[in-house]
Amino acid sequence: MEERKVLRFKFKKYGPIVYIGHLDIMRFFQKAIRRSGIDAAYTEGFSPHLKLSFAQPLSVGVETDGDYFDLEMNSLPDLNTLVEEMNRQCVEGIEILNVTLLDSDVQNGMSSVKAADYIYTFDSLSESQGLLDEFFTQDSYVFEYIRKEKAKVKDLMEDIYEYRILNENELLVKVNSSSAGNLKADVVIEALEKYGLKVKCLKYKRSDLFTTDTNNKFLSLRDQGEVFF
Repeated sequence: MEERKVLRFKFKKYGPIVYIGHLDIMRFFQKAIRRSGIDAAYTEGFSPHLKLSFAQPLSVGVETDGDYFDLEMNSLPDLNTLVEEMNRQCVEGIEILNVTLLDSDVQNGMSSVKAADYIYTFDSLSESQGLLDEFFTQDSYVFEYIRKEKAKVKDLMEDIYEYRILNENELLVKVNSSSAGNLKADVVIEALEKYGLKVKCLKYKRSDLFTTDTNNKFLSLRDQGEVFF
């Protein structure tokens, strides 16, 4: 049996395009792939469609430097120029960053995702490091919040894996993003504000998605094969 050839595209979304819903983003890439002329694989049957899958939908209005989709191919183009060709088909606000030729044993992105990095931008964090250290180093922090008019209770420390203050304005938090325990980025901000953080969060974005390797260490989805730029 011929080995499947699957490409994983990493892309970013920014500007007004972030207010376009996930289904419209999917339709956009379906059209962009067809316009590019690459030899993508289709399903069989009366209504064939691209063998295309996205790693994880993102909430409307959130920027990202770390969105992914997988595309099965019949044959491979020149991968060194594929990013350039795909970007010619993209609109302002969507940019392909790189493409990975996946190893043969890699699951699709949706099945692989275990964690996500979010970068939060604030007015200033210069006087908040002590409170942030105190919050994120707790063994447990049970937080109640409302989603879709229903109260939810979660121990956030079970789903927060890492935090780093990047500079005086930015905080990075790695959270559980698996299907079993997906922690939304806005819940982290709500909890911090309740805990006493006074500085305003201006915006946040997702910077990457991760799976785990054989040693249970986090591995970016882009690094599950040979990466081309």
